[in-house]
Amino acid sequence: MRDKLISLIETKGDLPPIPEVLINLENRVNDPDCDILEISGIIETEPVLSGRLIQLSNSVLFGGGQEKSVDVEDSVMRLGIKMVLDLAYTIQLPGVFKKPKGFNQFDFWTHSLGVAYLTRSLAHIVKISYEEIEFAYMCGLMHDVGILVFDHLIPDQYTELLESIKSTDRTLAEHEAEAFGITHAELGKRFIEKWWPVSPDMVQAIFTHHDDTGKDGDVKHIAHLLTTANLLANQNGFGNGIVPEDAAPLEYGVLDKLDLDFEELEILIENTKEGLEAAQSILKGS
Repeated sequence: MRDKLISLIETKGDLPPIPEVLINLENRVNDPDCDILEISGIIETEPVLSGRLIQLSNSVLFGGGQEKSVDVEDSVMRLGIKMVLDLAYTIQLPGVFKKPKGFNQFDFWTHSLGVAYLTRSLAHIVKISYEEIEFAYMCGLMHDVGILVFDHLIPDQYTELLESIKSTDRTLAEHEAEAFGITHAELGKRFIEKWWPVSPDMVQAIFTHHDDTGKDGDVKHIAHLLTTANLLANQNGFGNGIVPEDAAPLEYGVLDKLDLDFEELEILIENTKEGLEAAQSILKGS
């Protein structure tokens, strides 16, 4: 099964392309000569994207306060070009893949958004490199995309696997490796690396997001922050709804290595929950 899945990734088949508006934004954001008006113009070609982006930029999850954005240009000016690109991905990606057969799509993307927010927040707290902070949010948002690829390529077999592990003390990745010879982390890595315009460092972080965060002693880089954010989300009520939330506990002593105190962590978790609750209607498109 492993070879079959890798072959399907390589030839793409009917795997969904990334929306053209995101490709256009990626191309311009990475051009040092791009400006706010140009980015705003690209977003405004998609009315639904424009409306939801303004709503999301005004939510507590993205620092919306008394000073609200009234149009796309306002949002770009207040948040910056890179953060607006992150929001565009947040809004567009849930519509890229078909509705999954074996799990709840809304729970999946709520978890992904929560992990994205936590990864970015941890990156700022521990002061990793600016380059890694730049793509921390996107790492969190895309970290489980391999689950969607599994569901797209082999929906019946993958749903059968998910049904068989409703109660388990093993991780989803362990069950996937046993059943298919490949995990969603590797499948997602191969898919994104081949077909989506993201950085190699982001791809590597997604690939290793189930690794033991304490094994090499250095936890203050993006791959370990993503792993930590994912585990924190699973333990605090916004897991992806696929595996029991206690199946992958945060047990590596990583919080001590990140120099996070308990009070600081509690505030971060509560802010994330509050932000996710406020963003739910936007994610649902209502």
